[in-house]
Amino acid sequence: MDEEDRRIETHPDLVDPNWQKHAELDAWLGAKKELKKKRRKQRKAAAASGGGYSAPGTSRWPGIAAIVGLIVLVVAAVTVNAVQERGVNETPWFPLDESQITRLVTDA
Repeated sequence: MDEEDRRIETHPDLVDPNWQKHAELDAWLGAKKELKKKRRKQRKAAAASGGGYSAPGTSRWPGIAAIVGLIVLVVAAVTVNAVQERGVNETPWFPLDESQITRLVTDA
C-alpha cells in the first residue's frame, strides 16, 4: 500500500462513528432526491408521449357525452318503434289488390 491509501483509512473523520452516520444519512437523502427527480422526469415523458391527460384543455367529458348521446338515441329509436302503430314499410304506396285497399280504408 502506498502512503495515500493509509492516510485515507486513518483519517479522523472516517474513523469517527458519528461522522459515518451523518455521511450515510446524507448519501441516503441524496439517493432519495435523485430517485424523485428520475420519477418526475419519467412522468413528464409519459405525459408528453400522449399517455395521459395532463395537457391543458384535454378532457374525457366530450367522449363520455358522445357515448351517453348515442345511448339516448338508441333508446329513443326503440321507444318510437314500439309505440308506433304502423311502420313505414308496412303500408304500400301503390296497393295492388282489394285486400290492401280495404285494409287501408278501414285502418285510417
